[in-house]
Amino acid sequence: MENTKERQEEREPHPSGEEPLLPTYSEDGEDLTLIRLMLSLTPIERLRMGQRHANSARRLQNARRRE
Repeated sequence: MENTKERQEEREPHPSGEEPLLPTYSEDGEDLTLIRLMLSLTPIERLRMGQRHANSARRLQNARRRE
């Protein structure tokens, strides 16, 4: 993974512009902001989000077949 060390040290900015609060990436390079987003959703909201992504992928596949 490129720039892993730099990415690990990236942090979400504090709302007041002060020192960052939370890291944006784990030591392994996972996007912690995405994990926090998903954990902030209810199970139904997570399912809906997953369904929207699946629908988008299906539309892209269908569009490619029409070409």
